[in-house]
Amino acid sequence: MRLVFALLLIASAGVAHAQVMETSSSAASGSGGVAPLVTPLHDADITYRLAGHGDVQLHQRMRWTSATWRQRIDPEGSATIMLTDYKAHKLMVLNTADHSVALTEAPGGAFSAPGTPASGSWRKVGPAVIAGEACTIWESADTDNHPTDFCYTDDGLLLGATQSGRLVVQAVSVARVPQDPQLFEPPEGYHRIESGH
Repeated sequence: MRLVFALLLIASAGVAHAQVMETSSSAASGSGGVAPLVTPLHDADITYRLAGHGDVQLHQRMRWTSATWRQRIDPEGSATIMLTDYKAHKLMVLNTADHSVALTEAPGGAFSAPGTPASGSWRKVGPAVIAGEACTIWESADTDNHPTDFCYTDDGLLLGATQSGRLVVQAVSVARVPQDPQLFEPPEGYHRIESGH
């Protein structure tokens, strides 16, 4: 898992570069077995700034609950919310406009459990500070083998990613606070859209 969020960050924002994250994370166990943790060890609430087309800046809120390995992604200005259950490998896409929920397989094949270094090829670059948090920059590659730098905290939070010196995603606020389990479930009254409908 290029990171728990990486995957969804990409999918939800519709930013092509986001796929970079999903791949690199799932590919991480560089030289000597040294690789970052890419899945949060604790509950977290992070707001990211993502690069859109041109000079457009997009924002996205990611929440994670460590007890059940669930993630919630709320893209700014979108009627869509993504809820991912990494234990069940399921993705629920909520449409707040028509109160519907579509269930599908979670994207990505590899997932690094909390506390497990990512698999693949990684090279430690050095320290950085993003959104007031210390992180370590790791160099890896995306699905197209483009070099990408990711900055992860020691407890598995993705704080930033750049590709060829261009911002892909960067945290603007980070909070390690307990998350309400109900945030990761569809609200009452939402109807399920079956596959093929």
